[in-house]
Formats: sequence, C-alpha cells, structure tokens
Amino acid sequence: MKSFPIVCRLLLAGGALALGCDRSVPPSEPEVFLEGAVPAPLDAHTEEFERRVYRVTEGVYAAVGFGLANSILVEGDDCAFVVDVQGSIESAREVRAEFEKITTRPIEAFIYTHNHADHVFGGPGFVDPGQEIDVYAHDTTEFYIDRMVNRIRPIVGVRSARMFGNHLPKEGPDRFVNAGIGPALEIGHGGGTLGLLRPTRTFEDELAVEICGVAVELVHAPGETNDQLFVWLPEKRVLMPGDNVYRAFPNLYTIRGTLYRDVLDWVRSIDQMRALRPEFLVPSHTQPISGEERIESILLAYRDAIQYVHDQTIRGMNRGLTPDELVAEIELPLQLREHPYLQEFYGTVPWSVRSVFTGYLGWFDGDSATLDPASPGERAAGYAALAGGPDALLAAAREAVGEGRYAWAAELASHVMRLRTDDPEPRLVKARALRALGQRSMSPNGRNYYLTQALELEGGVELPPGVAVGEELMSLVQSIPIRNFLAAMPVNLDPDKAGDADLLVGFDFTDVGEGYSLHVRNGIADLQEGFPEAADLAISLPSALWREIVVGARNPAVAFALGEVEVEGGTLEVVQFLGWFR
Repeated sequence: MKSFPIVCRLLLAGGALALGCDRSVPPSEPEVFLEGAVPAPLDAHTEEFERRVYRVTEGVYAAVGFGLANSILVEGDDCAFVVDVQGSIESAREVRAEFEKITTRPIEAFIYTHNHADHVFGGPGFVDPGQEIDVYAHDTTEFYIDRMVNRIRPIVGVRSARMFGNHLPKEGPDRFVNAGIGPALEIGHGGGTLGLLRPTRTFEDELAVEICGVAVELVHAPGETNDQLFVWLPEKRVLMPGDNVYRAFPNLYTIRGTLYRDVLDWVRSIDQMRALRPEFLVPSHTQPISGEERIESILLAYRDAIQYVHDQTIRGMNRGLTPDELVAEIELPLQLREHPYLQEFYGTVPWSVRSVFTGYLGWFDGDSATLDPASPGERAAGYAALAGGPDALLAAAREAVGEGRYAWAAELASHVMRLRTDDPEPRLVKARALRALGQRSMSPNGRNYYLTQALELEGGVELPPGVAVGEELMSLVQSIPIRNFLAAMPVNLDPDKAGDADLLVGFDFTDVGEGYSLHVRNGIADLQEGFPEAADLAISLPSALWREIVVGARNPAVAFALGEVEVEGGTLEVVQFLGWFR
C-alpha cells in the first residue's frame, strides 16, 4: 500500500497540547467523505422539529422546535399552566412570547414530566422576576435534578457533549443534523442560561388536582426515567406522555450513560396510557397527534416494540447467547421495523439489547474466556504479533477502511494506538473509520458520537473532563444541597497521594447548620453525616463558599488567606488534605 504524506503540528488548546494534522488520502483507498454525508431519512426527520406552536385542541397548545423538548400550554379560566419549561431561560422566553400571542392569561403553574435538563431548566423564562408559582412533579424529581452534581458528572459531561454533537460544525459532511427528538440541546448549541424553579407540590403514585380550573390527573409512569409521569386532562381527553413516547425508537439505553431503564416498567406505563383512550397525544418531543384510533395504533406498536426487544433478549440469554451474539440475531419484526414511530432516530435496537442483558445479568457474558480476559495492552500486542507486527496491523486497518469494514478497521487501529501512543497515523486511520460509521448512522446519537471522536483523534476538538461553571450557572449551583458536593469527594481521592494516611476531617457549614465527617483511611474516604467528636482537622465555612471552591469559581488558598475559612489543626495541613483530591 502506498504511503501518503501527513503534516502534523502541536497546538496549544485549553492549556494542553493537541495534535493537529493535515493529510491527503492515497488514491488506492476510496474516499469515505460522502456527498452530503447524511442519510436521507435522518435529514428529512429535521422537518419534525419545524419551529412553531401547534393548536392541539381548545385551550391546549404545543411549542415544538424552540429547544430540545416541547413546552405545552394549557389555558384555564383565569390563568394558564405549562407542562415542561424548556432547557434554558432564553428558549423559554421565546416560547413565552409565542404563548402571549395566544392568551393573556398569566402562567401560574408548571408541571415537570421528569428531571431531564431540557424539561426543567427554563422555568424563570416563563414568569416575572420574584413571581411565586406552583410547580408539580413526582416526589423524586428534585432528588434526580440535584444528582447533576454527583460521582460521575465529569465523564457524563464529556459523553453528553459527544452524543448531542456540541462540537460538530454546522456545515460540511460532519455537520450536526438534529438531535433525533428535537432540533438541538440548547446548552452546547449556542449556549443559554440555566435556571430552576423547584417543585413545590409533589406526589408518589397519582394526584388529581384542579389547576386554573382545569381538571388534571398526574400519574407516576416510570420509563425513560424513574420519576417520569404522564399528564391526563380527562375533560379534554388530552394525554401528555412526557418522554415515554416520541416519534423515534425509544432510548431504552442512552450512550451518554445512565442508570438501567426498566423496559417492562416502560411497557406497563404505556399500557396505563392506552387504557385512557386519549383523543390527543402531546409528547414532550416531536409533534402532537390527534385521533383515538391513530393514537392507539401508535401506543400499541411502541409498547410492543419495547416488549419484543426485552422478550427476545431474555429468550436468547436463556439459550446462553452473549450480548454480541444477541445483537447479531435480534431485529424487530417487519411491521414494527417499518413503523414511522419506531425508526432509529434516537435509540437503537442493538443498544437496547445490550442494556437489557446487563440489566439482568451484569457485565459477564457467560463465556469463561471473558471472565478475566487479557489486558488491552496484551491483546494489542497479540493482534500485532499475529498480523506480523504493528505496521502490518495498521495496514490491515487501512485495508478494512478501503473495503468498507469500518467497525473492524476502528478496532484494529485502536490496538495500534495502544502500541504506538505517539504515532498520529493509527489515530487518523481510526478517525477515518469512525467518520464513515458516523456518516452512515441513522441515529443522531451515534452519528454525533462517532464524528466527535473522529475530530478528537485528529486534534480538531478537545473535550474538557467537565463543564465550566460561569456566573450564569452559579445561582443554580448554589441551590444544590451541600451534601451532593461532599458526596463526590470519595471517588476523587487519589490513594497514591493519601498514602497510608488515617485522617478524620470535620466540615461545619455554618450558614445551614450542617456538619459532615470525612475519614481518609486505607486509600478510601468515608463520608458520614454529622460533625465528628474528635476531628484531626476542622473546616468551618459558609456552604456557598464551598460550592464555589468545588466548581472552581474560587481559589481555596485565597479564601484561606482572606480569613473566609476557619481551620483547626493547621492551614497547611488542610491544603495538603485538599491536594489529595482531584
């Protein structure tokens, strides 16, 4: 195979060195940058998110295309309420301006169908500053909102940026097309300010209430999230299913990473909705639907597709099949595979199969060869030895790209990358394979992830391991319980830095009257509620200051120097202790 020139240069990006490369593709290899590079059905799917307000029925309107999620307006006698409030204050203000063209009734209540950011972080944009408002939600929704500061936030942030295409260009073959269930996630696509009005009225199973003179029934309906609910307006026969139904195959597993989504609960929740025989269906993503028979046919197909994936995965598991074997075998029946509401514009059947397997059996696939497998480095060296050396393995990867076997090419190039960590060439071969996979992906989640990682490998994009917190986010950060910030400390302890330390540290948050102990021993940090009786070190400070320190908005050394933090046991010792944590 002919060689081809590669010109690389080191770039300073975000305080770190990144590799930027220009390359010319050898004529013996087919070009993988497709004309348009977007599957036609996915491109056409963008029409689903035309930016407009739909009149569903008398007094009910759905704003589609203003953000990733819809906002639904319900007019009452003297006031109105909104179901789901966008993902930023700016998009919420745009929707509010459209709603004000429809009604002069003031908005006096919100309903959150679940905790996801695109449904809850625009609230202040719908109301006047200082206005008090009723906010209805499931009684676990606030807990899940507050989990945004948790143990795995850095990696989920990176994976979310890839999945939602935050760093993809707007033009060209790598361009961002849509988010599958909406035009784009506001944060990451033009920015936006997050704001939160917290739930004030919650329930466990069901709640029948009158809001603005409208009879409303709220029903807990776990599916895409554990706190999911649906909204039923019995007098209008309007059903709002939240994220349990939309015009795309459901995200039974999200590649950004999440807790296991119990798909049988999801099926049961849809059956509850079907029993109501709604005349209007207003999802929190994609366009509203009308007609009892049409809605029933959609809900039936949707729940049957979910059950089919579940049942056939379990059937295969019981036959001893591994996840890879199950993925190769399971596909929806033709009548479901061709259903317009089950196209893989968001979730996919293969990802769902893998999730069901791990949800029931965990990571072990049942083959003893994978129980304690060879390390990635050993496998890479073994592949190279079998191929005749790293050069031959890289040549095989290039050949696989040329033959259109892109997944295999990416795997082979990954092995070479492990053996040649400073060599840009295997990174570029893998990037070409990922780009081809992304260009052919019907799911925007997969497309965005493939293309973003291709750009990362080429040095064109650098994703930080977290999200920078500016002034516009601080009010939201300050509303999160202080315990959430401490709960992230144990998984950020560097045991090599802590060594054989046995240190008990007390935290006293003077403004909220909360105390905690963090006991570092045996390479772990044990967090307990309550200030310890005999602390080796004691740290007293306002909770707001600790939040600012944790998110990087304040330098702890400066806070110590200014006397904003009271320390017992030695300031240098506290600085050393904090240095044990990433």
